[in-house]
Amino acid sequence: MTGSLLLFALIGLSDAKPNTAILQEAERCFAEGAAARNDASAARGWFARSAHEYDELWQRGFHNPGLALNRSRAHRLAGNLPAAIAALRAGLAVARFDRALQVELEDCRAAVEYPNEELAIECRPQAISGIGSRMAPVEAYVFCGALWLAAWLCLARLAMTRRPAWLIAAAIASVALTALGGLWFQDWRQQRQANDRPLAIVERDCTLRTGNGTAWPNRFAGRLPRGVEARVLGHRGGWVQVELAAGAVGWVPESCLLPI
Repeated sequence: MTGSLLLFALIGLSDAKPNTAILQEAERCFAEGAAARNDASAARGWFARSAHEYDELWQRGFHNPGLALNRSRAHRLAGNLPAAIAALRAGLAVARFDRALQVELEDCRAAVEYPNEELAIECRPQAISGIGSRMAPVEAYVFCGALWLAAWLCLARLAMTRRPAWLIAAAIASVALTALGGLWFQDWRQQRQANDRPLAIVERDCTLRTGNGTAWPNRFAGRLPRGVEARVLGHRGGWVQVELAAGAVGWVPESCLLPI
């Protein structure tokens, strides 16, 4: 379990004892659930307890990819797919570049049971992409710094030797630096626009309607299944207006959504 690595982050804090005790209990419950794999009901109970303990650590501010992954796996093994997806999305909000979280999210998304292909097309999100999903910010800064230094070193060598090859090398480094910066800016702008609208997960099957009430007709045939991700556009009278991955907009009861 990657959660065991969190012990090093918790040791030395003023409240280290309670936090480490929570982590140990979470790992113990997870191990009990794995040991009870021949009794599905008992195993789900243990995994649910483990997920509760991991959630408590997350709420205390220990936001890191390892904890997010453990939260998700515990929730999913407890039979709570929406909470598993919510945990992964929360983790990716902290570390969008983490490959393990990305892979786990795609696996959870594949487990969502759509009633028909039309809803699957409307609801299924695209895989996370962009340079920010493949490179950590620190890695990007180091790479940009290296390109910037290489460009200046090439210019210095050009001044010393007057060889055109150094000018070409400086130009290549400058173009690469500009391209990387442009890709980072575009990715940052797209993420900022997406984050302007809160994300919610469908926690229980519900009907997407064209208005905020049961008198309004259904937006699609079939109900939105547990685990569907949607962006929140507004609230009215106990209903929430949401936008699905493909752009369709409708209303669902607020009680059906798990906010992130």
